[in-house]
Amino acid sequence: MAVRYGIDLTLQPSFTAKVHLTRRIVADQYSSWTAARQILRVPLTPYFPCPDEQLPILAEQVQEIAQETREQKSYMLRRSAMVASRFPNAVVMAFEAPEPLFDLQRKALATAQHHFPPIYLNKPFLPCISLLEFARLPESLLLDAAEFAEGVASGLDMPGMALPWRLLLTRYSSRAAGDDWSDGRWAADLSCRQLYSHPVYAEVSSVFEMLSMVRERQSKEDGGRKGIWRFFGMD
Repeated sequence: MAVRYGIDLTLQPSFTAKVHLTRRIVADQYSSWTAARQILRVPLTPYFPCPDEQLPILAEQVQEIAQETREQKSYMLRRSAMVASRFPNAVVMAFEAPEPLFDLQRKALATAQHHFPPIYLNKPFLPCISLLEFARLPESLLLDAAEFAEGVASGLDMPGMALPWRLLLTRYSSRAAGDDWSDGRWAADLSCRQLYSHPVYAEVSSVFEMLSMVRERQSKEDGGRKGIWRFFGMD
């Protein structure tokens, strides 16, 4: 059994409930359940190995990152688009996020690199939640799936914004992956388990504070909402 770890961010439960329904409907519609076997989360790192003897150190580092984040002002992520990606044949729910989220991601990646230096991102960090992964769909159907996912989210009255909720240290296991987790062989039998979960923001004290956060977020935006999907990696 091959084991890897990930540092992940989950969003507030009321929003996650709508994402769960959306992912389940999209997975059933396109007969692809790889993403549906995973925790609903925004991955902050790729999968990475960690020796058993270093796991307590890793867990402590994740806890420290969460503590640092809680000391900052709360912020919100805005749902921006359903993105279809040729590799890994995926549809993801993408978010626009303020700079503090990118700071959190950089800290998480640096922590992973402390235990496995070769780890790196092969493309810029895109805050997202996977709805389909390694779906084995032709590109025309991927585009359909992205549009379908947006329609489902709209039909479920999914909120446009969500608060970060918990920072996770997650353990991933796969027999099929072996030592190479870069090509998606893990998709055949991936299993995952939360090891540690830490709150990452101070509770919003009132609906008025929530509205204030929404107004502040909207005032910083330069333009309107982007299109319902973008297709990456086609050229």
